[in-house]
Amino acid sequence: MPETDFAGMAAALEAVRDNPAPILVVTHEWPDGDAVGSACGLCTLLRDNGFRAEFFLAAQMPDCYRPFLPFAPVEFTAEEINTKFSLVLNADASTVKRMQLGPAEFANITIPVVTFDHHPDDEMFGTLTCLDPEASSTAELIYYFAVSQGWKISPLSATFLMLGVVTDTGCFKFTNTSAKSHRAAAALLELGADHDRIINEVYLSKPLNMVRFESELFSNIQTAYDGKFAWISVPRELLDKYDVNLRNTEQLIELVRGIQGVVVAALVKPTSNPGIFRVSMRSKDPDISVGRIARALKGGGHEMAAGCSIFAKTQAEASEVLLRYVRKEMNHEI
Repeated sequence: MPETDFAGMAAALEAVRDNPAPILVVTHEWPDGDAVGSACGLCTLLRDNGFRAEFFLAAQMPDCYRPFLPFAPVEFTAEEINTKFSLVLNADASTVKRMQLGPAEFANITIPVVTFDHHPDDEMFGTLTCLDPEASSTAELIYYFAVSQGWKISPLSATFLMLGVVTDTGCFKFTNTSAKSHRAAAALLELGADHDRIINEVYLSKPLNMVRFESELFSNIQTAYDGKFAWISVPRELLDKYDVNLRNTEQLIELVRGIQGVVVAALVKPTSNPGIFRVSMRSKDPDISVGRIARALKGGGHEMAAGCSIFAKTQAEASEVLLRYVRKEMNHEI
């Protein structure tokens, strides 16, 4: 793995500090807490430390993160990006395919593109990538970069970065939690991060329709391989019945992962495109890599948390495909 290039990233940013064209901060599709926290944190950090920056969000985010968003979502064409901005700064998108640019195509971006990321499968695309696979989150990496540069970290920036750290570690339950991530969280609290707000908005404010949706959904949980694999297929009809948007189903997989005896947990969800199903996976055993499963299915992520898309005629067929790959991984055939 490449070393974390703080010096290279600092030089790339300093090169455009006096440019009247702002930096454009972007993140990935299906934005999670780390995507929102690291991208918003970067934008506020840049603004507080003498840079011009704008936040670009083409994708819809889960409702629990919306209260944290201080920027109005905007979209730009590739031509507008090339003419209006000095630099594209990507937070947390590990591949070109995952980077959310809305109507713009990455191949048509002519200004430099630089990345902060912590995913081990990062493609190292663009001009420069500042990568630390040992970091719990991209937000943690950005915090340590800001400290290395002596940047001012406001309570607002600290709250965004704490959002990324808390959600990507599962409130410090996941195996990516380290002493370093705890030290970052402690420092962010001292800088004024609103930890109570994060917990209340993300974990303690579930709408009643979502509770009723989950109650019916979890009556249909499926298991295989002596209960070591558990998954849920999310029916479109049930989403419609309880008026639940797919973007708000991000945390369902943690309920599956929490079942005693389960080693691999998965969520199979429909998408807006017929014949394409989105799969989220988690593992509780370091020897069983959902990252390998995802990569075999042209997706990606971490070894213990990953995702992919499966092309199938029906959700049942998508589940059968997933079953085969989980079996292969459990038998160490991937």
